[in-house]
Order: sequence, then structure tokens, then C-alpha cells
Amino acid sequence: MAIVKEINNYHAIAPEVSTADFKADYKVIVLYEVDKAAESIQHLIKWIIDCYSDSCKLILCSEDDGNILESVKSQCKVIKVDAPVAHEIMEVLIQIARKEDFELSMNFAAKIATKSKQNIRKAIMALEACKAHNYPFVEDQPIPFGWEEVLVELASEILADPSPKRLFFIRGKIQKLLMDFVHPKLILQKLIEQFLRGVESSSRRELYYWHAYYEKRLPTGTTALLKLEEFVAKFMSIHRKSSGRRQYV
Repeated sequence: MAIVKEINNYHAIAPEVSTADFKADYKVIVLYEVDKAAESIQHLIKWIIDCYSDSCKLILCSEDDGNILESVKSQCKVIKVDAPVAHEIMEVLIQIARKEDFELSMNFAAKIATKSKQNIRKAIMALEACKAHNYPFVEDQPIPFGWEEVLVELASEILADPSPKRLFFIRGKIQKLLMDFVHPKLILQKLIEQFLRGVESSSRRELYYWHAYYEKRLPTGTTALLKLEEFVAKFMSIHRKSSGRRQYV
């Protein structure tokens, strides 16, 4: 509903303008992973399109339009974009390395591109994880994939159930990520990003504090497990207190 309020406020008062050389003043909103959105959210998207098509244009991104309601698709122009091939992903990775001012060999970029299975986001995340784990790169260093999705799911589980018993299951998943050579600071960073999206604004300042606290104290490698577990336990405590009426055991 925040999108609806923003659009409504933006266009509440129509400015008086001449029709000469008139150019539409559109607000463009890009929505990602629409195919993964709940049916109720997709109905809301349809309502926004119906009500604000003159002042707002939506770009809906998805991997599988089969999961999007027909009533939504019928209002859209469908443009199918082929997945990038290996050399296109390599070009993006090399461009990132150039802009971030670090060395990336063609061979190592090719390895990441090949293992990404035409998913450019996964390739970029893998490059980030590789650089955090070991730089300068070596040709035989491990290339972790899928760590971001694991952490998003992990954070979702914690937000839904911040009970002490949940901590036991969380420990095993974090330990596996560390053993797969995902840098502890990347794990902490992704968790805090997801936590900040799922908590009340009153809790965010405290979260920023504990993020900074643990970031300074994180060791490298698998020895970081204890500190990451402490951070998750601290967040669970904060989240339980802010949840008020809910009961977690």
C-alpha cells in the first residue's frame, strides 16, 4: 500500500500546464520477481495499473510469467528477454572489476560465468563472495553459488519464528555457508539487510548498532560461527520484544 500512497500523493494536485509541447510526467516503478508474489499482491498490482495508468507506468520483471495472473498479464506488453550467454556475463563481471579497481582474469571470469548457468545475478554474487574470501584470485579457488538465496530464506525463517529453539537449526545452515567459503561479513551483511526490511522502524537503530558491533569483531573462516550465532541470538531477542503480543517458545 506504500506504493499506492506515494502515487496518490504525487499526483493529488494536477499542475496547470499548457498542452503545447506537452510531455507526460510519468512515475515509473520497477517491480522484481512478480511471479513469486502472492495472489493478493498481484491483484493489488492490477488495481494500481487500472487506477493510475495515466500517471504511473509499471515494469514487472519475472522469470516465469506462467505464475502471473492472466488479469495482470492482459494489461501488460510482454517482452521476453533471453538469458545472457557466458561471454555476456564475462563482460559484465570484467566491467564490474574495472569499475571497482581490482584484477579479474578472463579465465576466472569464464569459470564464474559457466557455473552461473546463465544467471547474471548469481554470477555477480559469486564474484563478490570470491573477492571477499580470497583476493588476489587463484585459479583453483572455490566459487560459492546460491549463498544469497540461502540467507534470504534463513532471515525469513528467523523473522517468522525468533524462538530459542530455532537458533539450533540456524547454526547448522550458517556453518555450512562458512564451510562453502562464504565470507562471514557477507553473511552478516545479507542478514542485516533482510532483518531491517522485516522489523518495525523503532528497532532499526538498535540493529544498526549491533551490526557495527559484530562487524568489527568478526574473525575470518569457520571460526566466525560463534559471533554470527551471537548476532542472530541478539536479533531474535530484539525481535521478540518488539513483537509485543506474539509468543515464541
